[in-house]
Amino acid sequence: MIDILTISSDPAHANAIARVVEAGDSHHRVRISTAGLLDLCTNKGALDGVDMLIFDGAQPTQQDFDALHAIATEHPDLTCMLLTPSPSADLLIRAMRAGVRDVQPWPADPDGLRHAVDRIARKTNSARRDGRVISFVSCKGGSGTSFLAANLAFAASTAGKRSLLIDLNPQFGEAAFLVSEITPPATLADVSTQIDRLDPAFLEACLTRVSDAFDVLAGAPDPARAKEIKPEHLQRILNLARPQYDLVIFDVGQSLSNVSIVALDQSEYIFPVLQLSLPYLRAGRRLLEIFRSLDYRGDKVRVLVNRYEKKGPVGLQELEKALGLRVASVIPEDKASVSASINQGVPILRLAQSSGVAKGLSELVHSLSPPPANSRSSSGILQKFFSRPALSRA
Repeated sequence: MIDILTISSDPAHANAIARVVEAGDSHHRVRISTAGLLDLCTNKGALDGVDMLIFDGAQPTQQDFDALHAIATEHPDLTCMLLTPSPSADLLIRAMRAGVRDVQPWPADPDGLRHAVDRIARKTNSARRDGRVISFVSCKGGSGTSFLAANLAFAASTAGKRSLLIDLNPQFGEAAFLVSEITPPATLADVSTQIDRLDPAFLEACLTRVSDAFDVLAGAPDPARAKEIKPEHLQRILNLARPQYDLVIFDVGQSLSNVSIVALDQSEYIFPVLQLSLPYLRAGRRLLEIFRSLDYRGDKVRVLVNRYEKKGPVGLQELEKALGLRVASVIPEDKASVSASINQGVPILRLAQSSGVAKGLSELVHSLSPPPANSRSSSGILQKFFSRPALSRA
């Protein structure tokens, strides 16, 4: 899974390309833009965290090739793909000289384009961390979302995954204190107000280090400071953080906003957290309706039941029937262990490793392990063109 920016002067083309790429099994994160290539050259941060640039160039000009060359020079880890109808041999040579690594015809064969993107993704992922993103959303207050998000991040770190928790809860976000007694050196709001300073060293200085493989970017201390966080700030932070971590976890809380939707859009999985009672069921149905209106795939949304008891007022089957989705994960009730963990600010896997909650979180981490990479490959036009056998002379 990689981050892809698709640019086209025609919004319909950009959306069509994104739909083709997103329809695959790899769940690549695709953004679209109608900006020109020159805008990408001059806009600082526009390509931060982008692994692949897909340029829809029906008739690319020399100015386009010059801009592509500048982008390839400035961002050597970025892969550029050109989509163009019936590319000539001369165009292929100019594209190669400009730093374009793949040329595909457009309109494209959907399978061919997806295979080309997946081939590039495998090469990209082999050189950096996976950077998977997931979000926890509360269906209703008191669901335990912050506790689960923070402790899942710690559980992932104990399983060998470098993890980052970003606290997006605008209501006095205190997720960091659920797993640490350290006072955060800075918050997400602090980073946002100094976004022009953002680089790896600055971000690292703002994080709470819980363990060698687990960091937290603390939430805004109050709702007023939370308003200082803008969607473009969160996108830049995520673009910078993702290549440095195996797993980025968002604690979204209960409020959906333009900022939290950035996190949800970028997430591979969204976990709506609820409990087995009628108020949570009603709230869960409303939340899932919102997700459907945002066109989130069914396999992206994974219902998580917290504080599960077999003899609760609502059964799992009743819940699944009412929501129209199967329950993906269940965390059992264990009030004593959870209360002790919260009160001491110690991850439950440290405090009560044999508890049902700890075991449930460990199983959830295991379920997030990526499937084996698709072994199928497809060659782009550039590769096919330049690997043609030489013509024999009579």
